Order: sequence, then structure tokens, then C-alpha cells
Amino acid sequence: MKKLPKKPELSFKMYELISGYWIACCIHSVAQLDIAEKLLSGSKSLDELAKETNSDKQSLYRLLRAVTSVGIFEEKNDGTFELNDFGGTLLSDVPGSVKPWALANLGEHYKAFGNLTYGVKTGKVPFDDAYGIPVWEYYKQNPEAGANLAKAMAGMSGAVLKAIIDVYDFKPHKKITDIGGGNGALLFAVLDTAPDSVGIVFDQPYVVEQTVNLIPPDIKHRCMVMGGSFFEELPADQDLYMTKWVIHDWNDEESIRILKNIYKAMPVGSKLLIIDSVIPDDSENKPHAGKLLDINIMAMTTGKERTLSEFKYLVEQSGLTFKKLIQTNTEISSIVECEKV
Repeated sequence: MKKLPKKPELSFKMYELISGYWIACCIHSVAQLDIAEKLLSGSKSLDELAKETNSDKQSLYRLLRAVTSVGIFEEKNDGTFELNDFGGTLLSDVPGSVKPWALANLGEHYKAFGNLTYGVKTGKVPFDDAYGIPVWEYYKQNPEAGANLAKAMAGMSGAVLKAIIDVYDFKPHKKITDIGGGNGALLFAVLDTAPDSVGIVFDQPYVVEQTVNLIPPDIKHRCMVMGGSFFEELPADQDLYMTKWVIHDWNDEESIRILKNIYKAMPVGSKLLIIDSVIPDDSENKPHAGKLLDINIMAMTTGKERTLSEFKYLVEQSGLTFKKLIQTNTEISSIVECEKV
């Protein structure tokens, strides 16, 4: 019989890590039930919440007791529940909302994570195996889920936009295109800091059909959308191209195809910013947000989070010239600056 661990506290730590999905699933249920919205107008009793969510009263209490134990909402002495700042991150349609991320990650993404070992053993995509189609085709066939994912990415973008704006001067670039720009949040922020610049949000047609309605009124005369595929023709002759959280979704061969298309569209002297997590080449045994984000990418797509050396390889193979790595204050959005020379 093998000996038990000499440090029992490590066993308890492992239990804690394994059970982390319990609270994640509770957050998913809270998001599905719109509890934050129900509490926005003021504290409510369990009876009121059960009625408004069409839920079993005791089961709902057990759910709320669990989430309040980690600081999400507050259970008051009189038995009512109240919205707090932490719970407010689960409100719908507010800047920086995490609710769409909860719905996606514990929704359609969850099945892929349960299939992670398949990906590790085969090198194939767990999501594709779980659903029978690639993730991007899934979202085309399930537009409501696709719209929610766009909101989820917008919420994440909101948390890093300032970090990007603070470390890069966009003013010298008069024509700017955000490739795979989704809801346009990055380009809108960039144009705010570069009042003499114009920009294009480039993404798939079904995406930019929604984006055009999100352009802030004060920059509508400087911002447009364009639908297409970055595996095909891209807007030409721009001073600056950007890709945020795009290249990490694709394997090396696919990424090089994308970058070669960008290279083809670029005039000499124009620049490309690849905004992604960049894992340090010498990060053995050290924590880094990109290492966990990489597992999400592995579960969902053909791509991966990369080291700087791996980015330099992609850049070189596409014909571009690597200029510099610009670190931000977040590990999920470093900037790899490239140029066509």
C-alpha cells in the first residue's frame, strides 16, 4: 500500500482546487436566473426571488447561501438578499460585465473542458469532438450564443483597453484597421485617443452587422465596418493594423496564413500590433495568466498562447519584421509590434 502524503494540508489544497468548479457552476446558475438584475432595485426576500425566478424556494436559498459565502451578494439579518459591488459584475449590459463570460464558459464551453483529455491524447480540439463542428461554425448556427460570446469578449476587452491605450501612441497612425475587431471596443477606444485618425472594424459579416449599431455617435464620421474573412482579402493601405486575441485562436499554419494576408494588404512602412498573451520563454514553474488561458484555447480552438520566440517565428514566416514587445499591466494583453519593411 502506498503511503499517504506526508503533508495532509496538500491533500486539502488539492480538494479545494478540484472543487473550484462548484462555485463556478453556482455563478452560472445565478447568471441564468438574472439574480443581479432582480436585486438592482433593492434588497428582496427569498419568497420574492423564488417567485420572480420561478424557482424552488429552498433550493434557491442553498444556491444563494453558497454564492454569498464567497462575497457575491449579501444575505441580510432579516433574511433578504442585497446586491453588492461584487455581485454587480453579473449585471447585464453594463461596462465590464462578466455575466456573458459566465454564461459562455459554463454553458457551451463547459462540455469542451469535460472533454479535455481527448484533446491531450489526440492533439485535436475537444470542442470539435464534443459538438461535431468547430466553435466558429457552432456560433454561426447558434447566433444567440454567438452574440453572448461577443458580449463576453467585450467585457474582457473593457478590462484591458486602458492598459493598451496607456502604453502605445496611436496618434501618428491616420488609417487604422482592427482585424477580427468584434464589437469594435478596441478601435473605438483608439479613435478616442487619436482624434485625427479614421478606422475600420473588420470581422465576419454576421458580426459587423451588429457592430455598426454600436459605433459611438461622436466617432461615426471616422469609423466604418467591413465584413469578410481574414483568410481572404483585407482592407489595404492602412497605416496600422491590429489583431487582439485573434492569432491565439489559430495554429501556426493558420496564423501564418492570416499574417501573410495582412502583409499583402500592408503598404511598406505600416505596422501591425498583435495583441495577445505572451508567455515568457523562461517561465518554468512560474505562474502566468497565459498558461491557464492557453488551456481554454486548447479546449476550444486549434490555437494556443505563445511565447515571444513562437511569435517571432510566425512573424518571420509571414514576411513581417519584428520590432519590439510592449508589456502592459496585464498578462493577457501584451503587444507584439511588427512592421512591413
